[in-house]
Amino acid sequence: MFTMDQQNLLVIAPHPDDEVLGCGGLIHRIKSSGGKVYVLFLTLGTTADYSKRGISTSLSRGKEIIKVMKFLDVDDYDIAFPGNKYHLKLDSLPSLEIIDMIEKKSKVSINKIRPTVIATTQITDYNQDHRAAAKSTIAALRPAPHDLKLFIPLVLGYEFAANSWNIINPQSPNFYISLQKKDLSAKIKAMDLYKSQTRAGSHTRSSTTIKSLAKLRGAQCGSFAAEAYYCYRFYL
Repeated sequence: MFTMDQQNLLVIAPHPDDEVLGCGGLIHRIKSSGGKVYVLFLTLGTTADYSKRGISTSLSRGKEIIKVMKFLDVDDYDIAFPGNKYHLKLDSLPSLEIIDMIEKKSKVSINKIRPTVIATTQITDYNQDHRAAAKSTIAALRPAPHDLKLFIPLVLGYEFAANSWNIINPQSPNFYISLQKKDLSAKIKAMDLYKSQTRAGSHTRSSTTIKSLAKLRGAQCGSFAAEAYYCYRFYL
């Protein structure tokens, strides 16, 4: 039986805020139930964004991360490749380096935290960093005899509202995490703490859009709200 209090979640986030947009509700549900959550940010660099200056440094983005991780009560997090060298250019980094970071080198790697659930980006995402993250995660999770390699029973691909822009049609979401009002509120609040990344109105990073997508996914599974995922592996 899948119970939140027994879960140990590792979220692979190419950039700060991906973990909230895709998994903010799941993170809140697991932590509220007494489970554990870890986040591996792959990059952190200077970003042209929606702040008053129109640009945020890695230092200011790092401060946002601290606030969000504290608010969501995340157990620990790591930044795999800080600086501008690979920020928004993960596809230029040899896949083996990303795989090794996910699998064993990071302080929140698979080998160190031994997760029961991993959530990563979609392999068909239009964003090059998101595709690189998804491909590397799948490679890091290649199966082997369980006495030789940790086998993660549940592997999910999370979604964003912006994923609708894609000429490669992905499968429909096939895994839902139901959210109560408190879970959705926490997700929206966490995103609001990424002040440099939030927008108003119908933008894909607005609280209105986050709520609308969650309500739509909830209607699809008969709950108040939900997050939808792509189930890459579910092992019983």
